Amino acid sequence: MEGSIVSRIQLPRTTEMRVAVHETNPRMRRRLREPMDTQTPFGQLIITIARRKWFLLAMVVFGGALAGLVGFSRPAVFEATTQVIVDSSMRTAPDGTGGQDMLDTSIDNHLTMLLSQGHLRRVVAALRKTEADQQADVGGSVAQGSAPEAPTEKRSFAADLLDRILLHGSDDAAELKTLRRGLRVGQELRSRVITVGFSDKDPVRAALVANTFARVYVDDLARNSQTADRAELASIVAALPTVQSDLAEATDRLEEYRLSHGTVDQGAADNAARETADLNQQLALSKADLTTTESRLQKIQDLQKSGASPAALADVIGSPALADLLAHPADNTAGNDPAGAINREIEQGIARIAAEASTYRAQIAALETRKNVLEAVVTDTAGRLSGMRALEPKVTILTQRYNELLTRQQDLSRRIASPSSGVSIISTAWPPRNPKSLSPVYLIPPGMVVFGLIGGILVLLGNRLDQTLRGEAETETALGFPCLGLLPKVSRPSARRLQQLVLGQQQSIYSRAAMSLLVNATPLQARGRPSQVVLVTSSDQSDGKTELAWSLALAATRLGGRVLFIDFDRHDARLTSDFVSEFSILKPHRSFGDYAKGRCDLEGVISSMPEIGVDFMAAPALSDDLLKLLFTMDAPRQFMDRLGSVYSFVVLNGPPGLGGPESRLLAGWADSVLFAVRWAKTPRNVARGVLELLQPEEPGSVPVGTVLTQVNLKQHAAYHFGDGGDLLLVGA
Repeated sequence: MEGSIVSRIQLPRTTEMRVAVHETNPRMRRRLREPMDTQTPFGQLIITIARRKWFLLAMVVFGGALAGLVGFSRPAVFEATTQVIVDSSMRTAPDGTGGQDMLDTSIDNHLTMLLSQGHLRRVVAALRKTEADQQADVGGSVAQGSAPEAPTEKRSFAADLLDRILLHGSDDAAELKTLRRGLRVGQELRSRVITVGFSDKDPVRAALVANTFARVYVDDLARNSQTADRAELASIVAALPTVQSDLAEATDRLEEYRLSHGTVDQGAADNAARETADLNQQLALSKADLTTTESRLQKIQDLQKSGASPAALADVIGSPALADLLAHPADNTAGNDPAGAINREIEQGIARIAAEASTYRAQIAALETRKNVLEAVVTDTAGRLSGMRALEPKVTILTQRYNELLTRQQDLSRRIASPSSGVSIISTAWPPRNPKSLSPVYLIPPGMVVFGLIGGILVLLGNRLDQTLRGEAETETALGFPCLGLLPKVSRPSARRLQQLVLGQQQSIYSRAAMSLLVNATPLQARGRPSQVVLVTSSDQSDGKTELAWSLALAATRLGGRVLFIDFDRHDARLTSDFVSEFSILKPHRSFGDYAKGRCDLEGVISSMPEIGVDFMAAPALSDDLLKLLFTMDAPRQFMDRLGSVYSFVVLNGPPGLGGPESRLLAGWADSVLFAVRWAKTPRNVARGVLELLQPEEPGSVPVGTVLTQVNLKQHAAYHFGDGGDLLLVGA
C-alpha cells in the first residue's frame, strides 16, 4: 500500500517551472519576501567572482605555470632565410603594357613551383646526397689517419640532420611533411624578391636546408632552360638545310619567270583598266538609250495597229512640229490637205526615231569591239603580273625565315654556353643567433589570462547551472513558501554537542538561530492554547531534519514547560539514538506503534530525559507499517489534545516527504510545519514538489515554512544576501 502511494508522487521535472506563490497563512508569522532586486547584474557578477576568487586565482596560477612549463619544455627554434630575385626582363611586356601583371604572374608561378611536390622531393634528394658526401668525407679522413674528433662531430650533425629532415629515409611522405612543416616561402611586399626560410632548433641545420632549397631551385631552372635551348637548337639546325634549299629554289623560279615573260609595265596595265571601265560606262548608257528608242518604236507600231488618233501618235513621237500642226492645221498647211501633212509628219518622226536606234546600235557595236581589245590586253598583263606576284612573296618569306633561324641559332648557342634560370640568389642564409620562438617568459601572461577566463566561465556556468538554494529570499521565491530562518552548520553533530550549543552556550550563533526559528515557527493563534505542535520534515534523509527537530526541542526547554519529542523517522536514527543513550534514564522498550495498537498506555511509551528537560517517544519498529498506523489510529485529535494537556511544546520528527504520504498525514496533527532545506545541497525542484504535496491548496490548511539547514555562515556571507545569516554573524 505504501509503495503504491509513493509511486504516485510526482517527482519534480528537470525543466524550471513557474512557481505559484502561496498566500501567506495568517497563522504564520513570517510573510513572503519580495524577490531580490537590490543588486544589479554587474553587482551580482562582482559578488560571484569575489566569492570564487581563490578558485580563479588558482586557475590563473595554474595557467601561468602550465604555459611556463610548456614554454621551457620546448626548445628554441631558429629561422634561417635566403633570398632570390626574379629577372627584371619580366617587368616589361612586348607591347610595353601590362608589365606589373606579368611580374605578378611570374612571381606567382615561382611561388607555386617552389612549394610543389616535385621540388620538395628534389630538395630531399639533394639533402640525401649532402649526407652521403659528408659520410664519404668522414670515411676518407679516417682512412688517412686524421684526427677523428672533427669528423665524428660532422657525422653526428649529418645523422641529426637526417633524423630531423628525412626521418631515417624510410618514409617519403614523412620526410616531405617534416620539410614542409619548417618551411616558409613568400614574396617581400610587392618586390621581385622571394624569401625562403626554414625553422629548426639547430641554426646550422636551418641555414643548410634554406640554402639547399634555393640552390636546388635555381639550378633546376637553369638545367631545364639549358635542356630546352638545346632541344630547340637541334630543331633549328635540322630545319636550316630545308629552308635554305626552298629559298634557292624559289629564287631560281622567279628569275626564270622574269627572263621568259619579260618586264611588265604596270602603268600601261592600269591605264587599260581605267579605259575599260570608261567603256563599260559608255556602253551601259548607249544600251539604255537604244532600249528607250526601240520601246518608242514598238509603242508607235502598236498605236498604228489599233487605229489610234494622230494626237496619241504625236504624244509618243514627241515632235514639236507635229504638235503645232495638230493644234493649227489650217495655219500650218500650204494646200488644202491637212490630213496628208499630218501623216507625212508622223512618217518623218517614225523614220527619225528609227535612225536614232540604228545610230545607237552602231555605237554599241564599236564600243564592244574596243572593250574586247582592252580586256585582252588587261588579261595578258594580269596573267604576267600574277606569276611574278606569286613568286616574289614566297622568296621574301623564305629569306626572312632563314635569317630568323640564323639569328635564333646564334642566340641559343650563347644561352647554352652560359645558361640562365630567370632567378638568382641575392642573399644566402647564415646560421642565426637569435631564436625565432618567443621566450617562455612571454607565454606566462597569456596562459594566466586564458586560464583566468576559463575559470571565470566555469564559475559563471556553475552558478548558472546551480539549482540548489542558499538565501532566504531566494528560497521563498523558488519554493513559494515563507522561509523562517536558517540553522548554522555543526561539524559532526552529536547529542552532547547540540545540548552544549543550545543550552550551555545561550549566546552562541547556533543557540540564537535555534531560538529565532522556534519563535518564528510559533503560530499566532496557538499562543492561547496550552500546547504547540510543530512537525519537522524534509525531502530527503540528508537534509538535517532530525538535527533541526532536536534543536527546536532543546530551545523550547528554555521557555519553560514540558517538551515532548515524538520520533516518526525510523531510518534516520543515529542522532536520536545518541540522545537516548546520552540523556535517557531508561532505554525505551515501547514505541508509538505499541501505543497506536493499544499494547500500552501513554505513560508506558514515553521515556524521560531530565538532564535536558525533554521527554521522548520512540519511532515505530521497522516491522510496523507507519502509514497503516496513522490511518487506523483511533481519535488522533484526542491523542494530541491529551499530549497538549501535559506538554507545552511537542516536536514531531516526521519521515521524509519522498518516502511516502506519512508526512502529509502528520501535518494534520500539527499547528505548523517546518520543512528542512539543506543549504547548497537540496535541489529546488525536488523541494518544490514535496512541498506541493505536503500542503494542498485549500483554506484552513496548516501553515508551512521552510528552514535552511547546515548553513556555512562564512560562505553564506560571501553572497551578500543581507538576510538572517548575515545578522547572525554581525551579532556574534
